[in-house]
Amino acid sequence: MKEKEQSTVVGQLLILNIFAILAGYYFITTIDEFVKQREWWYDLLVLLIVICEVVYNWIQLMKVKGKIKKMSLTLSIITLSAFLSGTYFSEIWNKIQKGSGYRNTMILAIFWVCLLIIWNIVLWKRYKKNN
Repeated sequence: MKEKEQSTVVGQLLILNIFAILAGYYFITTIDEFVKQREWWYDLLVLLIVICEVVYNWIQLMKVKGKIKKMSLTLSIITLSAFLSGTYFSEIWNKIQKGSGYRNTMILAIFWVCLLIIWNIVLWKRYKKNN
């Protein structure tokens, strides 16, 4: 049972990271499409679906809240880091398409990805420590 729970926690955490990054990416894409007065509702629909998935994974991960110290704070930081990583990835992609410089944006994206990785490691160590 313990190994199955660990696999579930790892899976839920990976899915949370991926979908939070996608939420950040589609957040910027939706705003960009809205400003350009294009068909932005498709991006908005994807954004809403992705946000629902992030909330679902949050709920699933909160089931092991008692086993991890400061779980809400850690998940908040992880989600925010992933979301901001996604927004910067979207900005980098937009700047590449426009042919403008993206070095500063790349540095910020790397910062948020590193922060995301660090907090995932912190969460996993807290989980392993209590199990």
